[in-house]
Amino acid sequence: MSALDYATAALALCVVIMLHEGGHYLTAVWSGMKVDRFSVFGIGPAILKLGTWRGTEFVIGAVPFGAYVLIRGMEAEEDPPPAGTAADPNSFNFRDKPIAKRALTIAGGPIANYIVAFVTFFAVFSIFGVKGPPQAVAIATFGEDSPAQAAGAEVGDELVRIADLEIDPALGGDDVSPAAIAHRGETVAMVVRRGGKEIELQLDVPKAEVPPLSVRMAGVRFERADVPFATAIGAAFTQPVEVSKMQLQGLKSIFKGEVSADRFGGPVEIVRTVAGAAAVGLPDFLEMVAVISTLLGLFNLLPLPALDGGRLTFLAYEAIAKRRASPRIEEAVHGYGMLLLLSLILLVTIGDIQRLL
Repeated sequence: MSALDYATAALALCVVIMLHEGGHYLTAVWSGMKVDRFSVFGIGPAILKLGTWRGTEFVIGAVPFGAYVLIRGMEAEEDPPPAGTAADPNSFNFRDKPIAKRALTIAGGPIANYIVAFVTFFAVFSIFGVKGPPQAVAIATFGEDSPAQAAGAEVGDELVRIADLEIDPALGGDDVSPAAIAHRGETVAMVVRRGGKEIELQLDVPKAEVPPLSVRMAGVRFERADVPFATAIGAAFTQPVEVSKMQLQGLKSIFKGEVSADRFGGPVEIVRTVAGAAAVGLPDFLEMVAVISTLLGLFNLLPLPALDGGRLTFLAYEAIAKRRASPRIEEAVHGYGMLLLLSLILLVTIGDIQRLL
């Protein structure tokens, strides 16, 4: 992968985040709220003012990553009005709008991500076709103390055979672990394809009840088939749903202790993955951008503090209890949640860098 691939991937990730914030902006404006600032690129203090439109200041942020919107009235009030006080119907404040409009504004970002994913998938499927089964499966990442890595395998190697079992690419790597499990405690030949050449490695399969190879496989070298317009639309609708279901299943496996959290990467791993798709070609790059947009939308819908899903949870409480939660408590929850989230992202990013090194 070239530096251009990485730069393209980083830019694509920023655009996906900008479109997420654009969803918040559009739904807020439609709901009659005032958006004071929209940083279309970058976070932190504004370093460049692009202009003002409909009362919104469009800027470039100091930290060159991501984007954000400042919607008036989302912060906690210093002196909230007494309970039962009617909100000003002419107010531009977020807090003064009905629950439905506030919920739509919060959900606007994830909704935008899913719309972007649908449009991108549809463009790929209608122009380039739909992927068929993979023609090979390749090593995507190694886990800790991977026997496959110790044997000399590298990320990107296509797995051809383990002992006497030919790996079937159509299974997407599901037959790799069973092939190794059948030879626990043995040293067997593992054949990989690297640069078009087959290489035989000696694999020591561990006896312990652990993932035998400690690798994550991915399908590679797909052929695309042209499909009718209606099929492209249907596939574009179902693909984000399938991506979301797979991610939720992965999260469930982590919480149940079935899968290590190391399988999930942070910003560095995301950029590396998108860069790898960019190196393959435009259709794969666009599909990966659609996947990232889907995952960003899904992640923000999780009912966690500081995320859109966390704010929607407070709105759900308000709708059920017929009263708002304490603004100061809500802001404290989101504030501490943001600190925890940033800390988690930092730890995951450190892990990404360690894996690269």
